Order: sequence, then C-alpha cells, then structure tokens
Amino acid sequence: GNGGLGNSKFKSSTNRSPRKFTYGKKGEEFTLWLELKLIADVGIIGFPNAGKSSLLSISTRARPKIANYPFTTLNPNLGVVFIDNKEIIIADIPGLIEGAHSGSGLGDKFLKHIERCKSIIHMIDINEDDLVDKYKIIRNELKEFNPELIKKRELIVFNKIDLIDEKEKKEKIMNFTKKIKKKVYDISVEKNINVKNLLRAI
Repeated sequence: GNGGLGNSKFKSSTNRSPRKFTYGKKGEEFTLWLELKLIADVGIIGFPNAGKSSLLSISTRARPKIANYPFTTLNPNLGVVFIDNKEIIIADIPGLIEGAHSGSGLGDKFLKHIERCKSIIHMIDINEDDLVDKYKIIRNELKEFNPELIKKRELIVFNKIDLIDEKEKKEKIMNFTKKIKKKVYDISVEKNINVKNLLRAI
C-alpha cells in the first residue's frame, strides 16, 4: 500500500525535530497462476507408444526419452526441423488416452499445448486392430477439450509399416481412408521410411 509520512515531512521553522508521523496503508497480496503453453508449428499427438518421440528424435536434434512402454514421455518436447529452406518447430505431446480431456493420464495437462500449435500430426501404430476406432478416440478427446482443436490442419500418419507386410498395409490404409475420407501418410520411423516425405508435407 501507500507509504506513510515520515517525521521529516512535519519539520518546520518552529519544530526542527518533529516526532509526528503517519502510518502507511495496509498492502495487498494475491496469488497469480501462470500457465505455460508451448508454441509450435506442429504438434505430434496419438496414443502412447505410437512413435511420436521417435519421430521428433529422427527429425530434429531433440533427444526425448524413448522406451517401449506407455507414458515414457511425461512432458512435451520441442525440436526444430530444417527442410527445403524451411524451419519447422515440432512439439512431441505426451501420449493421450480415452478420457484425456477430463484428466485421465494427465491428458488435460497435455492437450492445452495443442492449442498453440498451427497443425497436428496424428500418429497411429498401423499394427493396431481397429485403426478407425483409435483415430476417433483421439479426435473426440480433442473435441471434448476444445472444439477448436479439430479445426486445425491434420496429417494422419500410420507408423511402424516395417512390422507389417505390404498387402496388409495397403488393405488397412484402404479400409481406413474409405471410412475417414482423409489422406494417410505411411512411414517407419525405425527404418526411416517416408519420413522426409512426411516432413515436406507439413
């Protein structure tokens, strides 16, 4: 609050050493919460173990923790891709699960970072049984958290094509695109197959 008046303020020609003073006003205090939201050109989303951190690692100099178990990534990681004279900032968003928008798997803490991303890479493990269902679950979590998120430009990526034969891969992609009506990028981060083509499409 405002300070009080010291005794020097009451000094006069007749009172050279005044003892009078006034108290200052009581100060105010408040608690301020600051929320950090990462800013990136592209956010990589998907279920745990879809290969999001591996894509960030192979594409940039970022070195996120990578392991073969769910929720290896517990905090968003940033990396910068330099391709075709372009600089692209990529954010690896920790794995999302059903119920993420309401806090399951700390999902609500992660989804907020997607709000500041211009585009989304939606990564799915092509070896999953129901790819359409997996896709719709994550899309629904985005919508429930913030309907504006599903309006962002989206690149759908099927990863781990090195673990599946060519015929089955084509069948899965055909069945998916027939129902979802969107283009799919098929890659293998592990074998570095089609990764550069994906980055050029961003």
